[in-house]
Amino acid sequence: MKVIVIGANGDVGEHVIRKLADRKLEALAVAANENQIEDLVKLGAAHAIVYDEQKLIPHLQESDAVIYLTGVNPKKHTSKTVMVDHQSISDIIQLAQKSDVRRFVMMSAVKAEESETDPSRKIAAKDLPEDMLKAADLVYTVIRIGQLTDKPGSGKITLSEKIHDRDAEIPREDAAEVLVESIDKEAIFNSTIEAASGDTAIREALSQF
Repeated sequence: MKVIVIGANGDVGEHVIRKLADRKLEALAVAANENQIEDLVKLGAAHAIVYDEQKLIPHLQESDAVIYLTGVNPKKHTSKTVMVDHQSISDIIQLAQKSDVRRFVMMSAVKAEESETDPSRKIAAKDLPEDMLKAADLVYTVIRIGQLTDKPGSGKITLSEKIHDRDAEIPREDAAEVLVESIDKEAIFNSTIEAASGDTAIREALSQF
């Protein structure tokens, strides 16, 4: 199976590349600039390219799935977390549909359904990328993750349609494993799920959802 990782240059994306390689899946890492290419190949990517929509098309046509990491703007020449680029996700969704890529896994955030009047809400229309994906003709899974930490992954999570604890955390390594393991889990096809650290093995939690 070939998997394109959009936003591979982010701190979760690097874990995603490693875990795809561990599973013997062929990863195409899409980075923000040339300086990141060599490192992504060293992490296990079969190929790595700089984000360019036209150059992505032939790779998408040969791929089986997309993992899209929101919070890492593939058009920005930085690895820092930035505001979700709505136009970017819209473009990738359209290209995936035209290229007959059926599977699309998107990382989002647990707070994605805050109301517009919530005083803690900082990004207007933050859930727009999720809405665009749900409306597309793709087999999607939106995975909203808790607050990311640098703790070592435990390999165990809790999954829910809604995690009400806004302080829920998850190590970046575990978040990456959830994304990779989600690719072929039919139990979560066309679903939105939320994940945080817990007591259930990741593969078991996804299969039983």
